[in-house]
Amino acid sequence: MAQSTLLISFTELETEIGRFLGYPRSTASWSANQVLDFAAILKQGMRQFYFPQPTAVQVAQGQKAHRWSFLRPQAQLTIWDDVVAADAITASTATYASPVTTITASDDVFYPSMEEKTIVFGTSGNSFVIDSYVSATVVKVTGDASAEDGNVITIDSGDTFTLPWDFGALSGDGSFAYHRDSARVQPIALTSDANIRQLRMGSVSSGTPYLAAITPLSTDGSQGQRHVVQFHPPPSDVFVLTYRYHILPNALVDTTAEYPYGSVAHSQTILASCLAVAEVREKDDATATHQARFANLLQGSIDHDRQYGESAIQLGYNADGSDGDAGESQRNYHQGMPLTMFDGEVWG
Repeated sequence: MAQSTLLISFTELETEIGRFLGYPRSTASWSANQVLDFAAILKQGMRQFYFPQPTAVQVAQGQKAHRWSFLRPQAQLTIWDDVVAADAITASTATYASPVTTITASDDVFYPSMEEKTIVFGTSGNSFVIDSYVSATVVKVTGDASAEDGNVITIDSGDTFTLPWDFGALSGDGSFAYHRDSARVQPIALTSDANIRQLRMGSVSSGTPYLAAITPLSTDGSQGQRHVVQFHPPPSDVFVLTYRYHILPNALVDTTAEYPYGSVAHSQTILASCLAVAEVREKDDATATHQARFANLLQGSIDHDRQYGESAIQLGYNADGSDGDAGESQRNYHQGMPLTMFDGEVWG
């Protein structure tokens, strides 16, 4: 079955915003400035919807700004022990096309969490930063590494693992988890990097992680800021973790990323948000008709999201794990406290 035809798209937003601004009906007739103005309005409108301020109802009830359930997807993160020369993984091909070189490995060795890590080539000793993950055997590195064809690969995690570009923060119960077997899930509780540093003051062996700390990477402004996660103890093997996170959405793009998050239920609110921006930005309309309409629709969308997305539920009593099945991490995580989930967040 195809997706709903009521779902708003880039093209519909383009048409409605252009019509409101008095642009020609055909976008092909828009001037260069009109195209730029539309793009700015669309981005501002989407940001206003995705990250809304508290509504009047929320302020009156002492609530915080709403966080949409549809912007909290579940994802997987693969963490790994270091790739060393003894693994005998080589760069079978290295093709340079400025500003990056595409490295194809002789076997499956790459993971998305290797982005921003340094890959070192055995014979030359040259190092390059992994710019982007393509597949288990292919990555792109910054600079000309075409001479590294055939060299052995070493990748040191530095005991941190790169999170996706669209990662904003952890959601749900605020933890990573992995399946110990087909029936049991082991949580990895969130802590601070300072706590992990304190735990590392003595000798530390790699093993099965039970604590994690998220920190931001520094940036020189040439690209956006990313986050990495560190685990304790460092992983002794490859672990595939599951987690939920607050997503940082990309801008809409005609034909390639034309549908916003939120689906049909929030399509009118998305349109109203964009028209509200256009109303203030381009027309300087003192009546602010669309601003008021957006405020009303936003509260309706919030009510809908709470009812049909994730509402408050009682998760029950979190035992102390004395039967040994939960592990040390669970004994340290909301020990003996009833847990309640509201809007997808767990509160003890």
